[in-house]
Amino acid sequence: MLVEVCANSLESALNAERAGADRIELCSELAVGGITPSYGLLKSIKEKCSLPVHVLIRPRSGDFTYSDAEFKVMLEDIALCRQLGVAGIVSGVLHTDFTLDVERTAALIDASQGMKFTFHRAFDWVKDAMRTLEILEDLNVDYVLSSGQQKSAMEGLALLSEMKDLFPKLTLMPGSGINE
Repeated sequence: MLVEVCANSLESALNAERAGADRIELCSELAVGGITPSYGLLKSIKEKCSLPVHVLIRPRSGDFTYSDAEFKVMLEDIALCRQLGVAGIVSGVLHTDFTLDVERTAALIDASQGMKFTFHRAFDWVKDAMRTLEILEDLNVDYVLSSGQQKSAMEGLALLSEMKDLFPKLTLMPGSGINE
């Protein structure tokens, strides 16, 4: 089993490493669902932590529909992550009607070439989970982070199990409310 720990500071990343995590998802502002971490934090973690780092690319809290200017920032953040040698990107874009923005998500995946790509918990907002998984599979997404469209992964376990059975090529990463 792969254990990914969500880290929001150098200290939490180093604690995850000492505790035996396999990798970290790095973000800031966990209280609002996470946003893209600062350059300084990214650089420090790459220098001091040996775990693979997957970086959340989300320019602000709130929904997952972004303006052209916000989307440009996301692409710039991915380019910076590539320069720093991070292992993966965690991101995704929705339309205002809670359907997958295929064009923009595909652009993020394309910008992430050479790094793993996780479609983040925006997935838990989509109207049609199974159709969205079909599209994400076609886009060659590596991972989908989800709580099974519930508040916690334990509450969404039935949907997570169904998705795992129907989409064996995708790696589902249960998230939210998971602890020892």
